[in-house]
Amino acid sequence: MDMACTLCMLGSRNDKNVLQRSSIFARLTEGGSPQDNYNINGHDYSMGYYLADGIYPSWATFVKTIPEPQGNKNKYFAKAQEACRKDVERAFGVLQSRFAIVRGPARLWDEETLHNIMMACIIMHNMIVEDEREEQYDYKFDDMGQYVCNYEDMGERVSVSHNDAPELDAFIQNYKKIKNKETHAQLKADLIEHLWQNHPDLYSIE
Repeated sequence: MDMACTLCMLGSRNDKNVLQRSSIFARLTEGGSPQDNYNINGHDYSMGYYLADGIYPSWATFVKTIPEPQGNKNKYFAKAQEACRKDVERAFGVLQSRFAIVRGPARLWDEETLHNIMMACIIMHNMIVEDEREEQYDYKFDDMGQYVCNYEDMGERVSVSHNDAPELDAFIQNYKKIKNKETHAQLKADLIEHLWQNHPDLYSIE
């Protein structure tokens, strides 16, 4: 499974807010999300993961970069993780600044509808860029190349749903599974090895 997703949430990023403000984690802890089964480096996993920076907790669903990486494998992984995360953050940041429909929660849309919405916004954005090629855009990026956006103004908060919740024991087990630090460490180690062995020519570590 290649690294292809990144996660950004409203407000402060502690454990409580990550779960309470994300419908993704709400469904996952309530057992409402389908399993995402895959194998990396000989180990089986059943939950998808999101690329995140160092401020996020060490959960099984987050793959964070490596600060001050040592050794070529770790340096290569850190460069690849940060590059992929930055690409996604910049792309969605620009789309969110232009189209209100991208800023809000997905609500009850199915995957096909969400795909069509994103493709339509991407196509329209490209048309606008082509039409206004000579104009200067107001997009703002920080010194690290990250898109600057005020997420506090983007849509309403999403709280954990308690409708049709599973038994408390199942909820607690799912919660512990998400927060499993051992799985987090193993997944990162497997991804480092997978990237180094299978995609050695994507990035330069010089």
